[in-house]
Amino acid sequence: MKVIHPLPNNQDLACYYVTKHSWKGKYKRIFSIGTQGITTYNPNNLEVTNRWSYADILEIKYLPNQPDFFTLFFVKENSRKDGMKFSSEHRSRIIIDLLKQKYNNALGSSAEYLVKVDAFKHSWSECRLPVTLVVTNHSLDQMSPVGGGDGIAVASQSRVLSSYPFNTIETIQTVTDVQNGFVVVSKPFGRMHLFTSQRRDVLVQKIVENSSKYCGIPLELSTQPLSFSDYQENKFGAYGEDHHITSLSEFSVLKFSTRATAYATTPGTPTDLSPHATVRRLLCLTESCLVERDPATYNIVTVKPLQDIFAVIRDVNDSQAFSLEFTNMKVYKYSVPQRDALLATLLDGVRSSGNRDVHVKMKHSDFGKRWAPPCEPVEEEVESFHLKFLYQAPKDRKYEEVIDRFNVNIPYSGLNHSVTADGIFAENKEKLILSALQSLLAREGDQSELSVSAPDLEAQFHTMRRLVASRVGFAALTAMPSFRDTVGLKVVKALNRENEAISHASVDMLCGLMHPMHAHDDPSDLRQEQLNKSCLLSNHKFLDALLDMWIRHVTLGTGALVVSAMLDFLTFALCVPYSETTESKHFDALLTLVAQRGRPLFQHFQHPSLSIIKGAGLIMRALIEEGEADVSGRLQHLALCEAALPRHLLSALYSGGDRTDTMHRQLSRHLIGLWVTDNEAAHSLLSRMLPLGLLQFLESEEEVPPDAVEEDVQLRDNLKLAQDHASRNQRNPHLVKIERHMKTLEKNIEHALQHWSTSLGLDQRPPGYKTSTGTAPPAGGTQPINHKERPIVLRKRRERVKSSANWKLFYYKFSQNHSL
Repeated sequence: MKVIHPLPNNQDLACYYVTKHSWKGKYKRIFSIGTQGITTYNPNNLEVTNRWSYADILEIKYLPNQPDFFTLFFVKENSRKDGMKFSSEHRSRIIIDLLKQKYNNALGSSAEYLVKVDAFKHSWSECRLPVTLVVTNHSLDQMSPVGGGDGIAVASQSRVLSSYPFNTIETIQTVTDVQNGFVVVSKPFGRMHLFTSQRRDVLVQKIVENSSKYCGIPLELSTQPLSFSDYQENKFGAYGEDHHITSLSEFSVLKFSTRATAYATTPGTPTDLSPHATVRRLLCLTESCLVERDPATYNIVTVKPLQDIFAVIRDVNDSQAFSLEFTNMKVYKYSVPQRDALLATLLDGVRSSGNRDVHVKMKHSDFGKRWAPPCEPVEEEVESFHLKFLYQAPKDRKYEEVIDRFNVNIPYSGLNHSVTADGIFAENKEKLILSALQSLLAREGDQSELSVSAPDLEAQFHTMRRLVASRVGFAALTAMPSFRDTVGLKVVKALNRENEAISHASVDMLCGLMHPMHAHDDPSDLRQEQLNKSCLLSNHKFLDALLDMWIRHVTLGTGALVVSAMLDFLTFALCVPYSETTESKHFDALLTLVAQRGRPLFQHFQHPSLSIIKGAGLIMRALIEEGEADVSGRLQHLALCEAALPRHLLSALYSGGDRTDTMHRQLSRHLIGLWVTDNEAAHSLLSRMLPLGLLQFLESEEEVPPDAVEEDVQLRDNLKLAQDHASRNQRNPHLVKIERHMKTLEKNIEHALQHWSTSLGLDQRPPGYKTSTGTAPPAGGTQPINHKERPIVLRKRRERVKSSANWKLFYYKFSQNHSL
């Protein structure tokens, strides 16, 4: 078979899992769009099956009567024209990506499909900025102005400021009260962009024509009238309402902006800033969005949904720089002095919004290794291929590349298809996952910096985190021999490097073993959670190493991401409701270890990251409620010495009303009650801070009106899950009675038929004896214990310190107006 080599100096930019149709039949291929041309790969071994440079590609055409089908026409080596037919649900994306690269490779040459017009863009600063709009065969491009009039050619000096591919344009609307004004409404949430141009009709007509002719996308113009006031009210689309743009946390950052190189601070004035110019922004985290605001005017510059964040890149060369990767493959770079504190807050906020796939890493994602658009999940076959690559790497492919391919294709929250489907020929997913884990651990070896680089070691932990996020991987800690020891050794070696990124990745992987990251509505997950915690928390030396690393970062004020991950680990072990699945002896031992390090715990309350303050508050609550009397007394004293009580009193009285703030407010109010209970010094402090009449409500028996009672945030109900597990395993009493009679009869028959030597005990086997199956037979006929059938026993929560004051009435009366 002829070996086809890759294109010289080619780098894959976007790959799609497609079906090729030929006279031989149809079979799967990886359709890659690269910097130098098109390449197709065999998905089984990643070998090149075909390749064409952009100079050899004539055109790509969609088939109107066959949805998802397209044909690629090219010139063969003998100068003959030929074509290949493919099909994919991402047809429009493939066509647009190919046309974009072919257009970029031939930039500067005129073409019949190009139309360039001078226009103005309505900016976030409420000013009109001069721009050049260019309609290509795949997109509408907004370019920096370079002078000259309307025409067909594109000025090579201009730079693309923003691009609107045809598949991302929802519709185009004319603005009735703006002369020559029109709005481009972009997907996926209806963001509006207002332009004005004297050649508006020509421009819009060309967009509709090129979209249908070259990409097969029927773009319909909206006939609904739109006024300028309508645009102002709805320009942020689905995220224009107040709760989407109201800030929870704000950070002053520097943004590396290409647009800053095209426009100066004064709107409408061109400038010649460097490509690395920065502009100051307020990066605001809301309940559902990441909002950029101008610090001078507080105007909104951009709105990006938190659901669209793909990954966070922590720059290893610049301690202040970080980047955000989005599912549309755009990357935005920022710089801030307290970078890790911002990232810890951002990570908590993004995950609270429902995006469980976001994670922090050192290397940028190579989207050219992903077999689907980042905004959509890969197919089940693609997941299976990458699982196989982990334990059987393709020829001439390094294991580091296999790890990178797996991580960019599989979401951080775990495999989407991790359960074996029904059917005789269904692939055993459980076996694939366990084989991948075994292969990853078998390649452990020496973890020194000479053998494995820091980014590669971090990527290994991210791979393990993805694998243990599935139900099979979560159970592997107790199901696979030596898994616990190997993972523990790997984590200890990683911590010894004293690299914050690696430490964060390793602790985050441990959190995936402490608490199921998959859909844990199955009561059997509760049992496995108990078993995993018993394995991880039984080694006190290992726990000491983790806690010492945590306290070292807290004391030095470093490693906010590591501190945040360690607080998550301790939360899963010590805090309600997760602590109910922690075995009592392990709970008490870990609680004692943490209580011995009590004073540094209060340093968390001075941290700029709200997520770290929240995590420390949960740990503090567990220590006071469930610790010994001397522990709670010492922590109550430290709460005054470290000024934690007034800080949480401020949060308890004045925090906002969204769900995240509700959790913080409820936690602060609970801590205040614990710190003040039986604490004369705290009562004395409150009497000097608050009016006596307000404090008297603490002794009142009056109840808060029902409509003013704040509902608690819903948490996991472990008791219900345990009861479901018990009822599921409960058997019919009548059948149990019959089975008991049958076992008695069998025992009598066996006693009558057994050899005489058995009665004398002469059939005892020597130590270490195993049956032919490799397992030792149960002694005395006792069956091995099935952990899944045993009833789930939850640890009973202790509340040694419990407030009896009427704090609900106190907070209710505080919010009322008592003026006469």
